[in-house]
Amino acid sequence: MKAIVRLAAPVAALALLLAVTACGGSGGGPGSGGDNLLENPSAEEGIEGYLGHNNVSIRQDTTTASQGKASVNVSISDAQGAGVQFWKADGVTMTPVSGGQGYRFSLDVKGDVGKSMRLEVLWHSSGGAFLETSLGPIFFLPVGSFSQEEFTAVAPDGAGLAVPQLVTDAAPGQAITVWVDNVQFAQASGSSSPAATASPASTASPTP
Repeated sequence: MKAIVRLAAPVAALALLLAVTACGGSGGGPGSGGDNLLENPSAEEGIEGYLGHNNVSIRQDTTTASQGKASVNVSISDAQGAGVQFWKADGVTMTPVSGGQGYRFSLDVKGDVGKSMRLEVLWHSSGGAFLETSLGPIFFLPVGSFSQEEFTAVAPDGAGLAVPQLVTDAAPGQAITVWVDNVQFAQASGSSSPAATASPASTASPTP
């Protein structure tokens, strides 16, 4: 399958990427093999580190959650590749990774019935240059209660930074609402997933 590519970093933010030292979050998911590298996995105090991508709006929702007291409400327009990206809590720093290492990306999600989405990981060099995208399997949003979705991918050679994201697989035909909670991105132990197929860079950027 040919990879769908989206450039994850605003150009103005790239200068900040090397100045910030990596600091892992706490609590790796079951079977992740390591601590969660994201800093605000359940949006308990706010939506820092969550960025809407492709004309998407997000907000904290304290009325529903898979764990804790809050989740992230994602309002997605009628667009393919629209969704939410997961950054460090400052909103401008990508997650440091090591080339050749496997990473497990998982989250709890629910939303409108019959709408398809997928998990992706955008890989970048240590300097912020886009490399390629790993595509997770397509899934249909569960309705009513949260369900966990996950996949494992191997960072390509030369990777130093990553942006996990949840995006629509196809234009949904209408605006949809998605709830996200318990987002995990961690080193995977014993990973055997192949590296992503290299793809040309895009000029698209996230829309906070």
